[in-house]
Amino acid sequence: MDDNLFSLNKLQNDIKAMKLLAPFLNSDQKKQLRVLEKQLDNMVIQTAAFNERFSSYGWCAYDSMSLTLIESANDAFEKGGIENAEQVLINYYTNDVSKIVHWIKNSSDAFSVRNNLIEHFFEDHFTGRYYASVPLALIIIDGAVNDFTKSKGFFAEGTSVDAWDCLVGCSDGLSKLKEIFNQNRTKTNSEMIALPYRNGILHGRDLNYANKYVSCKCVALMFAVADWMKMKNSEQTRKEKYEKSLNPPPIRESLARIEENKLIREEISSWKKRTVIVGKDIPASGTVEDYIGYPYIVKAVEMLDAWKSRNYGNLSTYLQKMFPSDLSPRKRAGKCRKIFENKILDCFEILGVEERACALSKVVIRVSLTTDNGPKEATLTFGCVYESNGDHVGVPWRNNGNWILMPWDVRDLYQ
Repeated sequence: MDDNLFSLNKLQNDIKAMKLLAPFLNSDQKKQLRVLEKQLDNMVIQTAAFNERFSSYGWCAYDSMSLTLIESANDAFEKGGIENAEQVLINYYTNDVSKIVHWIKNSSDAFSVRNNLIEHFFEDHFTGRYYASVPLALIIIDGAVNDFTKSKGFFAEGTSVDAWDCLVGCSDGLSKLKEIFNQNRTKTNSEMIALPYRNGILHGRDLNYANKYVSCKCVALMFAVADWMKMKNSEQTRKEKYEKSLNPPPIRESLARIEENKLIREEISSWKKRTVIVGKDIPASGTVEDYIGYPYIVKAVEMLDAWKSRNYGNLSTYLQKMFPSDLSPRKRAGKCRKIFENKILDCFEILGVEERACALSKVVIRVSLTTDNGPKEATLTFGCVYESNGDHVGVPWRNNGNWILMPWDVRDLYQ
């Protein structure tokens, strides 16, 4: 594994150290340690194999990339070679990835300002207009990186795309793709290419670039660049957290934490899903007091109240996951105002609620708006996630975290 992955390497070393304490651990703790070690070793092996096998073909592992996708591609490679593996990746980037394309604009201000172009890119990509999607992707990525670095675009010589302690910043990650995609293409070529050669495509030398291989690799590249920006922005905070972890708590405290986590897991396993029927268990439209027994719905209703009262500062806090993580609260409130100031909330109706886990629920809301173009309705889908505010697993009944709204599908706001 790349030496750049400090926290992962430390975790492996910590597990080895904990194994020395095996005589002091009970059977459940030993089992948990073995499971964690196996999962970690598998992740290390799978991601290293992915980059080794596929980086030359225009793919790299990045931090938000699904481990299931990485494993599936590796498995397909072992069974049928590179063609089989690429089909797994092509299938994902022409279908399933559509559910998370909003991650791009939320990754940084540099991508957020290009959201209109990003939407056109994905529309062209998913409808197979690859002659349009490919050059647009290259333009978006180059410009976003130029804004982010405040000096040079992604493909410019001298642009560094490394980042501390992350997958996308490792030696076989984004830097290698940059080198491959930025090759000089000095002759006109009419044969099909399977890599997004920036110079050949934008300078009109690679004529037969419009295919799913090239466009899908542009999608993957955009996600990798978005991850790099997020990791680069959080470098200092992550370094400080890592350095703090180098001074571990006493063994007795570590064992106590293991025991507490065990209790939390037992509590989670005994959690029972509720079936929530709108109109019976909860009103379709009401006030915060009407949803006290459903705190994740309370969070959504509080957000709607802030929207209706045009309190864009509070609204941007409730909807913070809609905006790039590197924005200050003031800038986030300004961007929120731009989205919502011409969308006056008249009323709302909860269409459906689904409790998926103790710390995850889905809420679908229909809102009626007054816009500059007249009345409008929009259907918004939120994931409600309970995030811990400390080192332990966040569970609602322990009151050790907060409910956060995740914008799973808010496309209607932009139409």
